[in-house]
Amino acid sequence: MLHSTRLVFVLARAVLLVTLGAVPSAAQAVAATGVVLDASGAPVPGARVTVEMAGAPAIERTTASDGTYTVEPLPPGEITLSVSAPGFATTSRTIAWPAGAGSLDLVLHPAGLTEIVTVTATRGAEALAAVASASVLSSAQLNVMAAPTLDDALRSTPGFSLFRRNSSRVANPSTQGVTLRGLAGSGASRTLVLADGFPLNDAFGSWVYWNRIPQAAMDRVEVVRGASGDIYGSDALGGVIQVLTLAPDRTRARATIESGSHDTQRATAYVGGVHRGWFGSAAAEWLDTDGVYIVAPGDRGSADVPAWSDYHSTVATAGHDAGAWRAQARMNLYSEVRGNGTALVGNDTNARHYAAEVSGAAAAQTWLVRAGGGSQRYFNNFSAVAADRDSERLTRVQRIPHETFTGSGQWTLTRGTAVILAGAEVRRTEAEVVENGFTAAGAPLASTTTGGTETIGSAFVRASLVPASRLTMVVGVRGDFWRSTPLLPSSPEHDIDFFSPRASVAWQATPSLSLHGSAYRAYRTPTLNELHRSFRVGNTFTAGNPLLEPERLTGAEAGLLVSGRRYQARATLFLNHLDDVVTNVTLQTTPSLITRQKQNADNVRAAGVEAELEYRPHPSLTLTGLAVWTDSTFRTSAALAALEGNRVPQVPRHQFGAGAIFTDPRWVTASIQLRTVGEQFDDDLNTFRLGGFTVADAYVGRSIGRSAQVYAAVENIADTEYDTGRTPIRTIGWPRTFRVGVRLQLP
Repeated sequence: MLHSTRLVFVLARAVLLVTLGAVPSAAQAVAATGVVLDASGAPVPGARVTVEMAGAPAIERTTASDGTYTVEPLPPGEITLSVSAPGFATTSRTIAWPAGAGSLDLVLHPAGLTEIVTVTATRGAEALAAVASASVLSSAQLNVMAAPTLDDALRSTPGFSLFRRNSSRVANPSTQGVTLRGLAGSGASRTLVLADGFPLNDAFGSWVYWNRIPQAAMDRVEVVRGASGDIYGSDALGGVIQVLTLAPDRTRARATIESGSHDTQRATAYVGGVHRGWFGSAAAEWLDTDGVYIVAPGDRGSADVPAWSDYHSTVATAGHDAGAWRAQARMNLYSEVRGNGTALVGNDTNARHYAAEVSGAAAAQTWLVRAGGGSQRYFNNFSAVAADRDSERLTRVQRIPHETFTGSGQWTLTRGTAVILAGAEVRRTEAEVVENGFTAAGAPLASTTTGGTETIGSAFVRASLVPASRLTMVVGVRGDFWRSTPLLPSSPEHDIDFFSPRASVAWQATPSLSLHGSAYRAYRTPTLNELHRSFRVGNTFTAGNPLLEPERLTGAEAGLLVSGRRYQARATLFLNHLDDVVTNVTLQTTPSLITRQKQNADNVRAAGVEAELEYRPHPSLTLTGLAVWTDSTFRTSAALAALEGNRVPQVPRHQFGAGAIFTDPRWVTASIQLRTVGEQFDDDLNTFRLGGFTVADAYVGRSIGRSAQVYAAVENIADTEYDTGRTPIRTIGWPRTFRVGVRLQLP
């Protein structure tokens, strides 16, 4: 009896322990379930989950639209889970099973420097090999950065700079010209900015409206450094930046609502889906801020008020995927109103852009045809502020309507390891500058109208070859025809042809070391703004110049990329010579007014080195660093001898950055970014120095379930007061700012 009782007790205890999971049974098998998330806590659909166990074949599963996966019951033992997805670094986890039973959630981090694949470097022909220095910011990275706007986020990439250091939240849009690698920063961009293949550069002035694409719709942002004129033309003198939006390949929705200092509110949302081959999406964003003072306290007077902004952006797409072909239409509406820092000065923009594309594939060939166009109205006024800054008077009012059309087609052929891309483009822009001036007494002057029509036609071809398993070669050339016809018969017509060749090579020397090099020649044509528009900022007047000729760039770069199990590092040397560079040349300086004109200087030499480092000491922690040194100086003719040896305006000699991201969406996601920018000059004569500065930003977020996150961010933690311009009045950058918000993601 005693033995029977003891046996029953032992069996009952064993059953209880097995039930509680304390003692696994030899026959026990437990299903593995979990969810795959990105760094911001968003689900990653389509990720490949691989489960390996000794003595058994590997099991593969694909995550559902909500990032979940399920693997059939597994017997006890040690298992290894590996997860991979396009754009992310592969991650793995080894556990004792079923001691680790429960939800096996895994976090994917953005792909490292050696793993990123950019479609921007190949115009979207993903099969075409590319050799380029590139950086990628994923939507997960954008979501865990303190920077709320795209231009602020891009300052964390090597060599990125704008004409002014101001955030787009308070800057006049005409100062938002972007450049890479020290190529003569100005209001006109020397870098092409795209959204899904369509240009975001303003067709009249080439500056960029950074808020035209709602952040909720962004999938990733690619930055390709180095002239890409062989396939992108004259706008890509310094490189290409492309915003790639979420593909409406499944039903999902995203939304973010936030509020912060300076009475700033922002909302951004996206929804997309697909049904029986038909797909569509819509996204919108709104921001309103009372803004901040941009004139330094020591120079500020009663005429100065905070620079504020209010913008609205909407993007909608619809199309059909028939398998062999795909068609899509797109609409983008954008409007903004800004106060520029004094009571009388402001600007507003209303723009409508439409586009359509059709693509297809057959055997080893793919083709793509795009067409787009739109209209825009830009308004800006200017004033003269008294020396004591206690009064101002209106000096001129400008209205700039313009219309533009673009069309392109491309074809890709694959033959073994050889890939050929060929295509053609055409663009036409018509613009007017209608100006009304005022006398010192405030009386209106006669209205004047300038402007013109710009037409560009081009054809291009690029080929990639893989002559050996570890060697890749890419060669390309583009021919452009440019014609600029002025409205006024007194201004000359421009009619020019030019070619833009590029050759690149990459060699995988060892599994952990690769080398690359490129040589190129590219051109940039002056914008209609540079040719025909004059403007005034502070007490500086800058005149347009209808005699401007295109800029010509000759350059080369060489670099290496080293990778280890936990780190990746890249360094690139570059040398560029920019002939006939368009710059603002000082003609006269008086106590009340500085007069400048856009002119072709003889030559700018920009040389430097870029270095990037990424280190992951722990699966949840990523450390990053960057350093850029650039020497960009004028080498001019006797006609502009005063510029000889001067540093190019708006180009800092050095930039440094560091960051850390801790990611565990089950608990907390946190990041910190540190950015140091060296001194630079605001003018061609190097009279007005802008001091160097260091700012730090931080972000912390917490997931609530699988569909929501709450977060807080702070910009410019130390409230550093740093220079953004001298006109000659000293203007300053964005001060310390707090934001809190909630982000929703379904599924």
